[in-house]
Amino acid sequence: MQIHYDVDRIKHILQNLTCLTGISLSFMNMEQEYLCYCCPPNTFCAALSAADAQAEPRCWESDKRLLAACERSHRIESHICHMGLFDAIVPVIKNGTVVGYVVPGRIRVPSSVLPAPYCDDLRLAELWHSLPCYSDEQIRSLVELLPNILLGNAIELRGGDLASEAAAYMKDNLTHKIDLEGLCDRFFVSKNTLYRAFRERFGTTVNQYLISLRTERAKRLLTETEMTIAEVAVAVGIEDYHYFCRVFTRQAGVAPGAFRREARKSSPVT
Repeated sequence: MQIHYDVDRIKHILQNLTCLTGISLSFMNMEQEYLCYCCPPNTFCAALSAADAQAEPRCWESDKRLLAACERSHRIESHICHMGLFDAIVPVIKNGTVVGYVVPGRIRVPSSVLPAPYCDDLRLAELWHSLPCYSDEQIRSLVELLPNILLGNAIELRGGDLASEAAAYMKDNLTHKIDLEGLCDRFFVSKNTLYRAFRERFGTTVNQYLISLRTERAKRLLTETEMTIAEVAVAVGIEDYHYFCRVFTRQAGVAPGAFRREARKSSPVT
């Protein structure tokens, strides 16, 4: 699968957001390369580096820790950095795939406090206090909006598709509980998006596709193993024996026991 970035469009979007919010925003691709960096006019970082030679390395280490956590979780990761500022890594996810990261920074929150070692530097303190300050609720709204704003036509996935990826996940996890809400959460899409993808790719609904997968797996187990019907039901992710029998009969046109007997006439278990 290839990811195509419209760098000019991403940069334009981030510049507009920076202009509106006063927050520095950058975007990283999947190789962790910065494709663009938008910073409002403020010399705080330069002043900090001049006052403390270790400040910039600490900032990089802070970002690296957040990025590592975000790569593992595929969720927004944030903390208050060594300068008392809010830092975050926001994954941009399209069709269930992480396609990049937005990095907002240099944000004060109401509880922010300039670390004591820097308080005596009046110029640095002045620049620190001039950084934008947002409430926790405002920051939460911003980081949740960022990936949605960037999707549009700015980032495009080429090759692969949502329905096929979801179907593969379902096949690999049939023994577990699978439902529409869980699939949407896993692939970071809405119900309507997932419904539409399955209709276009398979000509059926998500639930019907899942039932068909479970029925076909059950047919194979009934034919090839000595598992009881109740064990087969659990093995295909349906713990309710009676519900399994109803679903199987509706799909196969015959009850599980009868299906096993007919199948074994032509293909006996050895």
